[in-house]
Amino acid sequence: MDILCARHGNTFGPGDRVVWVGANEDVPLTAEGENQARRLAQALRSSGIEPKAVFCSSLQRAKKYAGIVVDDLTLGAKPLIHPALTEIDYGDWSNLTNLEVESKLRQGEAMRHWNEKNVWPKNSHWGGSEEELRRVIAEFLHAIRKDFLPDAAVLVVTSNGILRFVAAEALGAQAVRDPHFPFKMATGNVGKIRVESGIMSIAYWNEIPGTRPL
Repeated sequence: MDILCARHGNTFGPGDRVVWVGANEDVPLTAEGENQARRLAQALRSSGIEPKAVFCSSLQRAKKYAGIVVDDLTLGAKPLIHPALTEIDYGDWSNLTNLEVESKLRQGEAMRHWNEKNVWPKNSHWGGSEEELRRVIAEFLHAIRKDFLPDAAVLVVTSNGILRFVAAEALGAQAVRDPHFPFKMATGNVGKIRVESGIMSIAYWNEIPGTRPL
């Protein structure tokens, strides 16, 4: 089984103020973000991959991206919204730039630890908890493995933060030793979790669609 993991496309254009957006910021894709979804669909088609299901979060940037892929591939069924893929609520960091998180909140070190090591910040009032997020993602991965045949491919469309935990949960204790750690994903990019004999591994991560067979 292949679990293809895609981050939704761009939500900021050239010259825009780039800020942290999470579960409470329902921002749309830009025109380029929609084009990124079309490029993923083309890459899937070129690789001969027809996902048996497409999962996404409830936010419009993920739903739109997933919907374009489904339509371009004429898959028929609509994307399936799953609560495990809801973007992280970034609390105090929401709608702030990286510079503002560092200068106004004085949380530059916490931000670096998150960016470089996936360390959940303690005093930034992020919504929920790391433990709960890990639990629901583990359940989601278990359900996919149970509900689809071993030769199936499924596509998951969500945010960078969630995808980082998807990859970490897939690998378990081995995650920190994987060369792709901390599993950051740029907008519009894709990765693949391969499931073989019950073992999950990262085939590739943070790849631009179309630069290699998927």
